Amino acid sequence: MDEHDWLQKELRGAAEGEIPAEADLAIAQGIQRAKALRRRKRTSLTAAASFILLVTVFAAMVHVSPAFASAIRQIPGMEVFVRILSTQDKGLAQAFDNEFFQPINISHTQNGETFTLNGVIADESRIVVFYSWSNAHSTSKRGPEVNLHPADGSHMPAIIGFQHSPVPAEPVSSGSDYLDAMLVEGAPMPEDFIFEARLAGDDGPVWKIPFKLDRELFMNRVETIPIGKSVVIQGQTVTFNEAKLYPTRILLDVSYEESNTKQLFGLRDIHLVTEKGERLPNWGASNDTEDKKILTFESPYFTQPKELYVEGSLVTALDKDQLTVKLDVANKQIVSPDNRLQLLKLTDMGDSYAVSLKLSGLDSSWDNMNYTTWDSWKDAHGNTVEVSNHTSSRTLGEDPESNASLESFTIPKKDYGGVLTTTLHEWPNPLREPYRIRIK
Repeated sequence: MDEHDWLQKELRGAAEGEIPAEADLAIAQGIQRAKALRRRKRTSLTAAASFILLVTVFAAMVHVSPAFASAIRQIPGMEVFVRILSTQDKGLAQAFDNEFFQPINISHTQNGETFTLNGVIADESRIVVFYSWSNAHSTSKRGPEVNLHPADGSHMPAIIGFQHSPVPAEPVSSGSDYLDAMLVEGAPMPEDFIFEARLAGDDGPVWKIPFKLDRELFMNRVETIPIGKSVVIQGQTVTFNEAKLYPTRILLDVSYEESNTKQLFGLRDIHLVTEKGERLPNWGASNDTEDKKILTFESPYFTQPKELYVEGSLVTALDKDQLTVKLDVANKQIVSPDNRLQLLKLTDMGDSYAVSLKLSGLDSSWDNMNYTTWDSWKDAHGNTVEVSNHTSSRTLGEDPESNASLESFTIPKKDYGGVLTTTLHEWPNPLREPYRIRIK
């Protein structure tokens, strides 16, 4: 028996051994009428009434031979994940090679559509759920809509993203995708989950798959690295407090000194570097406040670098008394930190005003920056202004001066008692000074 057949047999055995009699009865009796699903912020599962097939499966980790990684790659669908992760998230790709993966491999077929929950990778800060699907009669360019939540129904504070198969020009019949949930720093990782997949479109049934994390495999793996070092960038102090090295990511605690004369927005080109020169990219910030951020990086947990450095050269910032943009609706004027922000058009639509703004002279590498909170205007009395129909786009050209951010939105037509204001949380005003410090 080869490794692929052996592993498949072991996976089936582990799953079958965990299915209770109640689940067999549920399967035999078929589908049941269910309640509508609650819409969550980062999922698109609709709240339409549907049928739900309940299968209670608690999948255990299968302890396998050193050929584990090779066998995992041979499971249908899994080779796609390994290939994607090897370019997008090398830390997760290395997890496969180090047996840091909990196979589940549970499938359900209904009306010609098959959904498979392949398995999970997790630690105390992140959980990634891998799944694949096929449909003999597909008319869609996307796979099933999915959701993940704790089994006890509690809220899991996390940033949830999805890696979908590339969207083809024509409908497809199969795909391999994953759900990626990064917990807010300090939030506990649940042990029991419900993974939901809606089959056959908005009106199709929802399959609910309970599973339990293998805590012995995944938990208590974090390495906390005290740092307590600062750098000065054109007179502004940035302090690196500590780093937490997890199997799936690194969290870097960064703070800006209260005594800084400028409000620092983003360390735009920050990255981590190992002693071998391997660069670990920055994935963005969470837990943001004005003076504290938690930055997330790709993890080198399984390669265990002896040395680790933080490097960069650019931060965006503004004087603390320049953080307000003012929009004078009555006189069709706008006031901002510099003359790059223009009010292109303010149109009376009868019961509303349509506003169009243009921010020019942008570096092309910043084309995806969110420059301000255009949805968060206040009137002269401090009341929040209702903003709707907000759209955003970028224009890029060979001449940097032609690069621009275009924003449009509508606000109700009323007397606002004076100018509208919004507070900037980003602005393309760079401070440049290279820095490099050792954090490990």
